[in-house]
Amino acid sequence: MVKAKGISIDVKKLSSMLGVEVVDIAASKKRGLDKLKEAMQRAKAPAVESFYDAAVVSILEKISNKLPDDLNKASKIFISTSLLQSDDIYINQYQSDVDLLKTVDDGADEIVKEFSVDAEAYFPMRRYAVIDDILAQCRSVRKTVAAAVTSVIDKVVLNRILALPIFMCVVGLVYFGAMYFTSYLELIPFDGEDGVEYATITDWVNDNLFGGYVTDAVGSLTESAEAPLWLQSLAVDGVVAGVGAVLGFLPQIIFLFIFLSFLEQSGYMTRVAFVLDRIFRKFGLSGKNFIPLVIATGCGVPALMGHKTIDNINERRIGLISTTFIPCSAKLPIMTMIFTSCFEGAWWFAPMVYALAIFSIVCTGVILKKSQAFKEDVSPFVMEIPDYHMPRLGNIIKTVYQRSRAFVIKAGTVIFAVVVIVWFLANFGMTDGSFGMIENVDNSLLAAIGSLFAFIFIPLGFGSWQATVAIINGLLAKENVVGTMAVVLGLEGDFEGDEESLTSAMSNYFSSVTGAEGNSTLIALASLSFLAFNLFSTPCAAALGAMKRQLGSNKWWVFAITYMTLWAYSMALIIYQLGGLMLGVVPFSLYTICAFAVLFIFLFMLLRPERKNMVNLTIPSKCI
Repeated sequence: MVKAKGISIDVKKLSSMLGVEVVDIAASKKRGLDKLKEAMQRAKAPAVESFYDAAVVSILEKISNKLPDDLNKASKIFISTSLLQSDDIYINQYQSDVDLLKTVDDGADEIVKEFSVDAEAYFPMRRYAVIDDILAQCRSVRKTVAAAVTSVIDKVVLNRILALPIFMCVVGLVYFGAMYFTSYLELIPFDGEDGVEYATITDWVNDNLFGGYVTDAVGSLTESAEAPLWLQSLAVDGVVAGVGAVLGFLPQIIFLFIFLSFLEQSGYMTRVAFVLDRIFRKFGLSGKNFIPLVIATGCGVPALMGHKTIDNINERRIGLISTTFIPCSAKLPIMTMIFTSCFEGAWWFAPMVYALAIFSIVCTGVILKKSQAFKEDVSPFVMEIPDYHMPRLGNIIKTVYQRSRAFVIKAGTVIFAVVVIVWFLANFGMTDGSFGMIENVDNSLLAAIGSLFAFIFIPLGFGSWQATVAIINGLLAKENVVGTMAVVLGLEGDFEGDEESLTSAMSNYFSSVTGAEGNSTLIALASLSFLAFNLFSTPCAAALGAMKRQLGSNKWWVFAITYMTLWAYSMALIIYQLGGLMLGVVPFSLYTICAFAVLFIFLFMLLRPERKNMVNLTIPSKCI
């Protein structure tokens, strides 16, 4: 890496100046390890020589002579240096020794007269002067193309004003690219009614693969096996419709992973962490929290586990509570479903959703940081920024494969099981006083269960049993939301799965549930409210387990679940009620008053002053 950056090091000279033998190795390639072992056999402690100026060395000796004799020489020098720099710990420790403090004050005055800087400034200046001298004599740097390109790009990308807008534009381009290659660009030929026709990848997967080949194959297989009608319905309308609806979004997810992997491996994401550190630091978080946020775009479980590297306990807790607000691969199908069905592929949709997620994370940090339970200074963020480089194709393919494989396995296991259960509950119920298979899904067990809780979501614009059941199933795995809606809408009288796609079915569903046929604004608000609740409510069961392990407390775990649920409900309520009121599509009602009350509480929690009557406990490490 050193050579690639155009850096040459004079190892012999560096050894001489440091007083210890220096060995150049490349551990990852096992180069120089023999030299290292030989050097270890010859190793000896170097003679300690002060690199301070002679006048300062004399001052340190005078102060050392005033310190207790039971301290060794190294300790005396350390304490003397600390006293000259007005270290509160040692000033307090020796405050009764008037003679010692008089010697310290005289020494500090001498440094000011000799070097025209105070003692606190002299010592770091001298250290860096020695470091710069060693570097000047032992290192030479040849400007490489990569370093030059990195320097030019970083002047723009890391600009204080442009950094965030550029980041939002990059996110927008990533999602536009993913949608363009899968939903707009017609690439795949197929045999149509008028000869060879072309379809987008998404249309081909949904309409031809799952809507045609797989459905026909499964239907023919069950018919040839003379399976009963209920089993044929389970296979076609349940398994294929439910799991196929989720896997139908796999092309977008794969392309999304390709673009995100490119950004991660090129070095750009590391710079975003530094850009956001300046902002996050004001809200109880740091750039360290951005790394789990990047991981969360793939899966929330490893993102939550990644918080173990954050030392600050409150910073870690805030991160664990808010990290899953970032849409993971399981939430992407919900985003894509709403994006294509109710927003007509608007370019601003994805940046808006991610801006809403970052807004939620930032507000969570501000609200929780003002509580005494979360009050603590943010830890410093230090990370190496690499030069930009072209990612290796093999690494991108490996990353995309691993993430996509995890998504498919979940779709084939958890979602399969849930879809089977949903199909059973949607197809069986009470008719004429007897339990059995039904024709009208409104009389099903699923409708009865969903109707018990549907009233909770009426203020949010989707108070129907279908959406309620989808949300409940989404608590196990967020992909279940799409699979459940596919099964429910496909079984409902107005939506035959072989006649309409899930996209048009969702659009018609929100149109009917809001009573806003033809009102695209109200439909968009209801669907956005539905999306917001699913994005910001509690994550899947696996992520909740990881969160509990990282929090290490049932109390904090229950608090996290409660906070996320309340936040999701509040966001959805404000979006639908107040957004609809401003746009003139939702009338003023009791729910509107509730939304204003929630907004008032939110603003109060966000803007209230921090508590001042707190007691800080400080344990100086030097006294331990």
